[in-house]
Amino acid sequence: MLKPKLISQVLQQATTGGVKATILLNPEGSLLAFAAQSDRDARIYGAIASNIWTIYSKHCKPEVGPLSFLMLECEEGKVAITVVSTMILCLVARDDVELGILKAKCEALTRHLEEPLSRVAGY
Repeated sequence: MLKPKLISQVLQQATTGGVKATILLNPEGSLLAFAAQSDRDARIYGAIASNIWTIYSKHCKPEVGPLSFLMLECEEGKVAITVVSTMILCLVARDDVELGILKAKCEALTRHLEEPLSRVAGY
């Protein structure tokens, strides 16, 4: 059985070194687990990340293949969005965080969460 509190603890481990929020969403954009300063921040970041992911994945060219990773540099920070099993993982960081660090954290979380989330993805 997958425990949301444990997932939040795993996400909290990535919320260091300038990463402000780590959010796990279902494909429809609902929060499953998060580590952020407030619930409000997590809901806002999650809604934006879900919409961005949906728009980009719908417009991805078939010959390129499905969208697997997205990194954005914004005015007030950086965002990394990827898929873990069927879920959406989003990391939001300050603008001084290097993109490589953000990508490495995303990849580490993906490796850690892929197997347990794939077991429950069908439910």
